[in-house]
Amino acid sequence: MKKQYGAILLAGGLSTRMGQDKAALEIEGRTMLERLLVTLRPLVAETVVIRAATQTLPKIPQELKTWIKVGRDSVEGRGPLQGIVDALPLLSAEIDKVFLLTCDLPYLTGEWLQTLRDIMTDEYDLVCTEEDNITNPLLALYRRPVLEPASELLAAGKRRPLLLWDGWRMARLSAPEETPWICQDANTPEEFQKAKTYFQTKKE
Repeated sequence: MKKQYGAILLAGGLSTRMGQDKAALEIEGRTMLERLLVTLRPLVAETVVIRAATQTLPKIPQELKTWIKVGRDSVEGRGPLQGIVDALPLLSAEIDKVFLLTCDLPYLTGEWLQTLRDIMTDEYDLVCTEEDNITNPLLALYRRPVLEPASELLAAGKRRPLLLWDGWRMARLSAPEETPWICQDANTPEEFQKAKTYFQTKKE
């Protein structure tokens, strides 16, 4: 059921390669953040957007503002695990499956996220997207207990999200051959421009 699903959207990175806040970049008049929220909304009951302590929220419609919860990195510079630690308490207790996503996924579709949901049977504890034989821990669906050790990892000086996988049953899912770009992120101005061109061409 939808009420069991939530999402953590990591939107507080330094964006050093892009040179500006990726969440606020616009494609077809919508910020990257808004595009992802619109994609997520039919699939989840709640979404927590994590920003850095000093970041304001990019432009999104009021109806989305009232739907999301905004969290802040309580400690700066500790990466995605810190975002997870600060986001989990903001999700309701009944949320037991959590999409973990970054804000720089311009091609992501609801159909792809639904595929992750479909694969998350009782056989698995997490489903991660795989691209070019690299498994992405930040484009994935997790059972909530898989994410909860994030605070322990940080306390031990460990910051790699893939360490969350230890001891859990994982499925890997590769992008479809016909749309291999669906899971690609946009980390640089060139990659972002490529995404803008893709959607402009698609409209024509």
